[in-house]
Amino acid sequence: MTFVIQDAIPDDDEGIRYVQHQTWLATYPNEELGITREAINARFAYPDGTLMRRHPTNKQQINTDPGLHVWVAKEEQRVIGFCIALKEALNGHVRAIYVLPAHQGRGIGKRLLQAALDWLGDHKPVTLSVATYNAKAITFYHSFGFVMNEQAPGVSVAHLPSGVAIPQLEMVRPRRV
Repeated sequence: MTFVIQDAIPDDDEGIRYVQHQTWLATYPNEELGITREAINARFAYPDGTLMRRHPTNKQQINTDPGLHVWVAKEEQRVIGFCIALKEALNGHVRAIYVLPAHQGRGIGKRLLQAALDWLGDHKPVTLSVATYNAKAITFYHSFGFVMNEQAPGVSVAHLPSGVAIPQLEMVRPRRV
């Protein structure tokens, strides 16, 4: 099957959320750190257990902010991956990039990240956060010229309802101009 990379539209919102949820379930559980599948499921659900939508009140605003862009990878009109990037004052930032586990290894993540890097440009450094124990992602980012940002302390931005946080570190791709 072939896939396409395109700008996200409001109707992609539910697919984006599904991809993120499934990828978190496949990537982040860590018994040693107390990060359970149940805790991850709780992060993606309302108290009644139904799956949360990404931005239910701002659904029509996708890709209208010139400093924020979202791409999706689709196969037969189904979202199988996505990437979100931000243009900030001092740098570009890849906020998220996820590909459904069953579709990883097909070049989808490479094409999504390249779309983001092309959009962000080479005139500023580009940063991203990655789970400290996600060796596969760290290797992937290294292949694009990202290195550990020794200036940035470790951060834990992915807090789960259980109170546990996914430990993360920052990587940076230096400006290239």
